[in-house]
Amino acid sequence: MQSNAPTWPPLQPWQITVCAVVGGYLALGVATHSIRAFHWFLLAVIPAALLASKHGRRFFIDWVPLFAFWLVYDRLRLLQPFLLNRVLVESPYVMERWAFGWMAGGEIPAHASRMWLAAHSAEPLWSAVSWSAQIIYLSHIFVLPLLLFFWWLRGRTREHDRERFRIHMRAFAVLHAFGILIYIILPVAPPWWVSLHGLAQPSAELVARTDMAAAMDGQIVRGLIRSASLWFGAVPSLHGAYPVLMFLLALRDRHRAMIMAFALYSAAMFITTVILNQHYIIDLLAGGAVAVLACHIWSAATCRSFRKR
Repeated sequence: MQSNAPTWPPLQPWQITVCAVVGGYLALGVATHSIRAFHWFLLAVIPAALLASKHGRRFFIDWVPLFAFWLVYDRLRLLQPFLLNRVLVESPYVMERWAFGWMAGGEIPAHASRMWLAAHSAEPLWSAVSWSAQIIYLSHIFVLPLLLFFWWLRGRTREHDRERFRIHMRAFAVLHAFGILIYIILPVAPPWWVSLHGLAQPSAELVARTDMAAAMDGQIVRGLIRSASLWFGAVPSLHGAYPVLMFLLALRDRHRAMIMAFALYSAAMFITTVILNQHYIIDLLAGGAVAVLACHIWSAATCRSFRKR
């Protein structure tokens, strides 16, 4: 007698890998008491992978570099306690004041602009400026993934967009690798830390009693920083690096509209991160420099690969 029960296709290695990574990631979070409510949404990835067809396999493989960065960056919260005694606090502050103190009467621009904005926060115009600045600051989380997803969808039928997706994904993978490495080797305190604690070296006690509201304006920004994996990854600033790398890749693609859009976006991001007291100007310039380096390395690797064909 034949059974009419449906038969499931055997699991593919990529499906087993995805399930194992998600399970291991959540288990590590529980074991280290570093799990957050939003981490549990990762459980939805397991049925998505198990039910996915060959198109699902292509999606997971294509997006591995970005997913890997998100997971590794999030786990930096486990390393932060071991980095506190090496965090640079005074030297970046002194360097910023020396290089850009002339812009704010001898004070660093981030502190001066934050105090000015806080003093005018009750005025409707500057309240709108504050909210706009927060939205721009937050946008780096969404702009790159949305652009990549747009190109990935179009790339299923258009080879040019498929190639554009690959270029951006690989270039940003290089940038992310540099960022993670520098964060671990050279942790740097942001200007809001100096606003709260002066030039004091970070410690577990100071971190535990840090009041974000006393150093930065805006509920969005405070919530984002409070839940951040690493408070002392100011250099290189990915807020500065992201739009610069997008601009450089747009130049490579000779897409005029995107060149103009990312030039404006870079300027807006640089300004907002300073006035929100999140980064020194030198942090942003370091981010831009790492973006240039990542673009150069990716371009050189691409040229070598092309010559070997």
